[in-house]
Amino acid sequence: MAAASNPQTPRTRPRRRVRLLLPLLIVMAGLGGIGWHWASGLTCRQILVEGATHADEADLRRLAQVDTGAVLLDIDPEVVADRVRRHPWVAEAAVQRLPTGTVRIAVRERLPVALVLDERGRPSHYLDRDGFMMPVVSGAAYDVPVLHGVPEAYHPLRPLEHTPTRDLLAALAGLDAATHALVSELEWRDDGDWWLYTTPLPGGGSVPVRLGTASFAQRLHRLRAFWEQAVLTRPETQIRLIDLRFDSQIITRETSDQPSAVSR
Repeated sequence: MAAASNPQTPRTRPRRRVRLLLPLLIVMAGLGGIGWHWASGLTCRQILVEGATHADEADLRRLAQVDTGAVLLDIDPEVVADRVRRHPWVAEAAVQRLPTGTVRIAVRERLPVALVLDERGRPSHYLDRDGFMMPVVSGAAYDVPVLHGVPEAYHPLRPLEHTPTRDLLAALAGLDAATHALVSELEWRDDGDWWLYTTPLPGGGSVPVRLGTASFAQRLHRLRAFWEQAVLTRPETQIRLIDLRFDSQIITRETSDQPSAVSR
């Protein structure tokens, strides 16, 4: 006959585990309480700003609204980062609370793709690829095309709403070095189109190029190809106008005043 099993055996093991785990849980809870008490007493001793080149660090600290002496746990990193992003030069911001008492603010600044001139031809502000506007500050010098006649005034927080200008900025941001070197100035005219003025030819002048209001990346690519194949190879021909508004052809006006079309 098989021996009867001991009904007490399976019940004693869980109880034994509980007795072993209980002291460990008590110790962990005690350490957690000590850690919380220690963390709740940490205060901000310094504010460290990293990545700022054109944004003044004092302005960023002022926007952050974090006071030295404030309890670290009372400082919300996301709230502080959102405040810092209100600086016109700041594209991204991240905030950390360090156990040393340091609040670290790391920023990534916007990259200009064009410089806007005012009605008197003076530098007004920069524009990035998304249409955000950055003030001209000391030390901010970029080799970017100059824009005239931008149809919206400067705003430190809001990007441009003018669709043709925003599309143009996105195209300028993606230019290769050779095409970028070809672009000198751009102008929004009363005829409702963007016009480009090329870098002056050696011994010659700048050539006006009518770009229109859309498809700027493709049109700038076509301009470079046309420039290398039909302009630089014919230095004796003076081109007075290039019109890129049409997908299937490039319209040019030369010294004869007779417009000609080149299929592309």
